[in-house]
Amino acid sequence: MGFFHRYQSEIHGNYRKGYLRFGIITGVVLMLYILVRYMMGVPAESPEAYITDGIMLVAVFLFTLLYRNVLPDRKATLKELMLLGLGTAVVGSVLYGLFLWAFGSAVPEQTELFTRTLRGEDAFLSAPAHFWAAWWGIESGIKLSVLGGFGAFVAALVFRNEKSAIHQK
Repeated sequence: MGFFHRYQSEIHGNYRKGYLRFGIITGVVLMLYILVRYMMGVPAESPEAYITDGIMLVAVFLFTLLYRNVLPDRKATLKELMLLGLGTAVVGSVLYGLFLWAFGSAVPEQTELFTRTLRGEDAFLSAPAHFWAAWWGIESGIKLSVLGGFGAFVAALVFRNEKSAIHQK
């Protein structure tokens, strides 16, 4: 375990406050995508699609860049940006998953469309709509968290501009 203690990194800003704010904004944008499509009369066929993946990745990249540019001297380490990106992705994904669960329970037609599109015609009849709504919320939240974590790693690699000091013994 000595390898992990060789590095000492400095946190330059309040990344926790950042990822809470940025995660809420990301979650709201993802919610609005589903809600606006439903209100337009063209409901989304799947809770996870290229557009939701794109929203998550673009949000993680843009918010990571915004956070780094707001810091004093614009210095950020890989660790700090990675924690910010992961936090943003997890908070946004959890909010999106909870929204899908609540929205799917309140609007069973949307849950039925998700289930029939992704699991087949007979799958929706096997369980009540609120069970499927919970399933789509949990599954979508987990998948977007993983994708956002990958995006956070890439964004942290791209936008870091300070390296941690290595201590030799």
